[in-house]
Amino acid sequence: MRTKDELFRAAQREIATRRQRAVMQADSARRVAFAAHPELAAAEDARMRAGLGLAKAAALGGSFAAAQAALADADAALRRAYKDAGYSEDAFAPAFTCPACGDTGMQGGKTCRCVAETARRLRREEINAASPLGLCRFDSFEVTRYSDAVEPELGIPPRVYMQKLLDFCKNYAAQFSPDSKNLLFMGSSGLGKTHLALAIADAVLENGHDVLYTSSAALAAHLGREHFDYDARDEWLTACQEADLLILDDLGTEYISPLTISILYELINTRMLTQRPTVYTTNITDQAVFTARYTEKVASRIMGNCRMFKFFGTDQRLPGSKTK
Repeated sequence: MRTKDELFRAAQREIATRRQRAVMQADSARRVAFAAHPELAAAEDARMRAGLGLAKAAALGGSFAAAQAALADADAALRRAYKDAGYSEDAFAPAFTCPACGDTGMQGGKTCRCVAETARRLRREEINAASPLGLCRFDSFEVTRYSDAVEPELGIPPRVYMQKLLDFCKNYAAQFSPDSKNLLFMGSSGLGKTHLALAIADAVLENGHDVLYTSSAALAAHLGREHFDYDARDEWLTACQEADLLILDDLGTEYISPLTISILYELINTRMLTQRPTVYTTNITDQAVFTARYTEKVASRIMGNCRMFKFFGTDQRLPGSKTK
C-alpha cells in the first residue's frame, strides 16, 4: 500500500519508462530501415550537414541565404528519399503514449494529466488486489435481490430501503469532498456492505480523489509487523492517514490487542483532525458489542462521527438468496 507521494512517483517512473521504450523502439526501427535503404542515411547525413552549415553561417558570418537554400534543398531531398523508400516523414518518430507531453509527465510547465491518470490506474490495481471483490460499480448492485416483504425493524421492505441507500451512496460519491461525512455500514455477511463501499471508492477515485482500501485484519497485521520492525517506516499507517477517502472493511475480523486499539485510535483520530472521510464496514450490529470490542475511546470516535446504516436481508452470495 503506497502513500499518495509514493503513488505519484511510481506513476512518474512508469511514464519515464514509456518514453524510454518509445524512443528505443523508434531508434531500432530507424536503424533497420536505414540498413535496408542506404539512400535514407545519405539523405539524412546531407540534411544534417546543411543544418550545421546554416548554424555556422549565422554564428560566424557568410552567405546566410545560400546556407538557407542548401538546407531547403536537403530537406526536399530527404522527403523524396523517404517517399521513394515507402516511408512517411514521421515514420521513425517515437510513438508516445501521451501525445500531449511526449511521455515527459510535464506540459506547459505543469504536471500532465497523464500522471494523475496513471496514478489512478495504479491505485485501482492496488485496490483490486487487496479487496475480496475488486472495485465494484453502482450499476452492478442488484436491489432486486433484496426482499420486498416488510421488515418489522424498518417498517418498509429491504428492497425499498436498499434502493434509498444505493441512491444515497451515488450522491455521496458524486459530491465527495473533505466535508463529506464518515459512513458506517453494519450488517451480517453478504448483504452488500463491501460492494457499496467499493462502488463509492470507484466513483470517488474516478473523480480525481485518492482512495485507499484495506481490510481491518490486513491493516492490523501489517502495522503489527511494522511496529516490531524498527528498520521499517509505518508506510501503511501513513498511507491510510493521508488518503482522501479510506475504506476500512470488515471491522471485527482483526486480531484485537492493545496495539491494535492504539493503531486504530491513532488512525481514526488523525483522519478526524485532518478532515479526511472514512467508510467503515462491520458485521457487528450490536453497538454494545462494538464498544466492548474497541473500547469507548475508539467506538465513540467511529459511531459518534459516522452516518450509520444497517443492512437487512439474507446473504446475497448464497444461491437462491433472491427473496420475495
